[in-house]
Amino acid sequence: MIEAKDISREYDDGAKGRLKVLDGVSLSVAQGEFVAIVGRSGSGKSTLLHVLGGLDTDFRGQVTVAGTRLDGLPDAALSRFRNETVGFVFQSFHLMSGVSALENVLLPARFSATPVTDLEGRAKAALDRVGLTSHAARNPGQLSGGERQRVAIARALFSSPKVLLCDEPTGNLDAETADGVVALFKQLNASGLTIVAVTHEDRLRGAASRVLTLSKGVLS
Repeated sequence: MIEAKDISREYDDGAKGRLKVLDGVSLSVAQGEFVAIVGRSGSGKSTLLHVLGGLDTDFRGQVTVAGTRLDGLPDAALSRFRNETVGFVFQSFHLMSGVSALENVLLPARFSATPVTDLEGRAKAALDRVGLTSHAARNPGQLSGGERQRVAIARALFSSPKVLLCDEPTGNLDAETADGVVALFKQLNASGLTIVAVTHEDRLRGAASRVLTLSKGVLS
């Protein structure tokens, strides 16, 4: 499902010169795996996730996700890949305030180059999958932190992605709520969805089928 070979990523660190965040990282993830990548803050976890999801293109190496080679892919093709192949779940939810949960889930359809039929039905099905059917009309301000994250997960599931990429998805949640979100990830993985999550929390580490460590830009 995911094949990354010799991925390196550097940033301009001003007077200090170039800062190497990823240093020859190679990663293989099989279809249906749940992989957790752990490491300290600043270890390069989010950068790696952004490379795998086509959000960061300024890297060296080769990345193939679900049969699509990302390095060198034109912007339009990358946008289509992000919209149709991967779902993203972030620590900060990134929901639009002032619109309903249902409308938030529908957002990917606005950027889809492929016509999608029965948009509302698909969005409702995604909300049902995360247990929030009854909350479809509520806006984010009327939802708890755990409910907002579930709406974000439903939005990520709207386009039936092949891979779910999660960046510290429980980082803003209390322990009990985080446990519920982790249980949801386990259910989604059990249904066959491939998940890669970067985290510093033990609860996600324990849920994953494989755990890798990223330290000083090196994956082990």
